Amino acid sequence: MIQSESDRQDWEPLLNEVIEFRKVLHAHPELSWREHQTTERIEAFLKKHGIQPLHRPTPTGGWVDLIFQSGKPFLLLRADIDALPITDTKKVAYRSRNRGICHACGHDAHTATMAAVAVLLTRMPRKPACNVRVVFQPAEETIPAGAPTLIEKGVLKDVKAALAMHVDPRIDLGTISLTPGWVNMQSVRLEVTFSGPGGHSARPYETADLIWLASRMVQESYQMIYRRFNWLESPMVLTFTEIEAGEGYNIIPSRLKATATLRLTSEQERERFYQQFRQLLGELCAGQPAKADFSAREGAPPVINDIRLIERLQKQLPETGLKLNVLTDFRSPGGDDFGYYARQVPGAMVRFGVRTGQSHPPLHTGDFDVPDALFQLSVPFFARQVLLLSQDDELLNG
Repeated sequence: MIQSESDRQDWEPLLNEVIEFRKVLHAHPELSWREHQTTERIEAFLKKHGIQPLHRPTPTGGWVDLIFQSGKPFLLLRADIDALPITDTKKVAYRSRNRGICHACGHDAHTATMAAVAVLLTRMPRKPACNVRVVFQPAEETIPAGAPTLIEKGVLKDVKAALAMHVDPRIDLGTISLTPGWVNMQSVRLEVTFSGPGGHSARPYETADLIWLASRMVQESYQMIYRRFNWLESPMVLTFTEIEAGEGYNIIPSRLKATATLRLTSEQERERFYQQFRQLLGELCAGQPAKADFSAREGAPPVINDIRLIERLQKQLPETGLKLNVLTDFRSPGGDDFGYYARQVPGAMVRFGVRTGQSHPPLHTGDFDVPDALFQLSVPFFARQVLLLSQDDELLNG
């Protein structure tokens, strides 16, 4: 899997240790901003292999700087380390021991991969021609996310390009995605609160009938997406997920709260959506004794893969010695706060397939898992790509 025999000798003894490290992380998942033991385990793994210190400007997470060429800029490798509030339903020895918490999005695999890449880069006879910063970022799964906090703490200082990975059960093991342009959407939490007079269910004409208004809002906003926006050029997904109202079967409520997720790739279209949606709410309440309050909580920006960086990774792939199938137009409507990094420096999010059969449990479910064979691909991929990118004067000195 590694191009040279000397590289292979440095990698293969590490493989079983990386697999076991990932399973330890999987068995002890922690939620966003609470990844204290996870951080300690990462620090111990790196220290065992002579890599220290782990810079910890935040209570959890941090980064290590691998100095190969003093005074040279950095390439950044990012792994997210947090888990989800999901019950682990797998029947495996490394099943989560923390009730109601699970690494259902593969962050344990991302963390183990990048920790192993750090070790491998220090062991390989041929060293990068620049420095490498390996980031173990907390709180990818929440708003506010961890990326902007680390950026405020200086994680992008002297960084010329950033790489990240995400496992994906929609594509086969042995296939990766190197897609230019947008690869993840921005996620925005929308909240609408209707208020107005309630009353007896037998006399809705004396009330604002907020449930009726909310049902019209859902239907008409869904239609709005396809009639007022060019979703082929600027993809957009709107999904209402919660509606809270009511105190009894015969009482028309005086208050209703609805929550939705908006996913999109354009900041300009996001602002236009806000304007159109507010207009819709005004039209719904016109002539009714009702009021609608609207708020939006914006998550990470969309992940936009740098075209030239992706082209470099594609061109260099044969030199890694890996036999990988490559997709160049594979995207996800899900969000990822790697978008904050990629907005400031050239970035590349690489998706690694983990499907090993006809189907595979999806992300964010308690059955999700990754095969051990993933690490035979992900670790050497990033180690070799870093070596090759470090020789690119245009990237590092441009």
